[in-house]
Amino acid sequence: MTTHFSDAGKDTTRRLVEIESKNRITSRSIGEMGDRPELLKQYLESSIANTFSELLFRLTHEIYTEDKATELWRGILAHRNILKEQLARDVGMLVAALDYLTNISGDILNPKIIDDLQLEAAAGVATRDSLTGLYVRGVFDYSLNHMVQEHHRHHRALSLLLLDIDDFKKVNDLYGHQAGDDVLRVIGKTILDNLRKTDFPARYGGEEIAVILPQTSLLQAIEKANALCDVVRHCYIQGCPSITVSIGVACILEPELLTDANQLVRQADKALYIAKCNGKNKVASVA
Repeated sequence: MTTHFSDAGKDTTRRLVEIESKNRITSRSIGEMGDRPELLKQYLESSIANTFSELLFRLTHEIYTEDKATELWRGILAHRNILKEQLARDVGMLVAALDYLTNISGDILNPKIIDDLQLEAAAGVATRDSLTGLYVRGVFDYSLNHMVQEHHRHHRALSLLLLDIDDFKKVNDLYGHQAGDDVLRVIGKTILDNLRKTDFPARYGGEEIAVILPQTSLLQAIEKANALCDVVRHCYIQGCPSITVSIGVACILEPELLTDANQLVRQADKALYIAKCNGKNKVASVA
């Protein structure tokens, strides 16, 4: 099943992902480089399409089109220099932006000042599943689409694992939903502990987990899937029998006919079905 988001929803998700990212640029570092827009552009353009609207969002938490944001950014830079001359000190980009947008341009009527740590915490809550610690489905959908676009741009391998907990319904029926939550919690942590920093794990739905593996061939993805099967099989979950998972593997390079995120997910889903039919606790791929 494919989940569709409105343009506004996609934009909000994109912003939350970028804020939550370990490589994000904060209001403090924006202030340090605020008068060097060419440096900021170079720093951000690898992952952010709309540089100045993104910068203003991170400073003020207001949304602007890129054209409007570019125009405002020039005004804020000029206003910062004026304030520097008047006050004999640099007030920084955050103060300059809020003062300009509130008192000069009138674009903000009620400025919101949010500390970086508060913003990071809010973004973490919005992007992570509270039970497993994995990314939520909406963030996965956005990220997979973004990574597929990057694949087409640079022609790098991109693989996807679709993982399903075997007989999860029996766990809930026999041992209760608390035991089911414990299983999800332990498996979520186990997966997080056994991935690279560049990998992207998400709770896809119910007991299904998806893992995006950037720059990973089909063979490498199958090896990773087998390793995850093995480590999950050796997990100890109090009050539950041994838990296993089945994993479907797909790679956008193999076959090259896979051209978008939906096709990649469907391929992984087909492979997962084969793994289930072959007795579970298996890894399968579709040639």
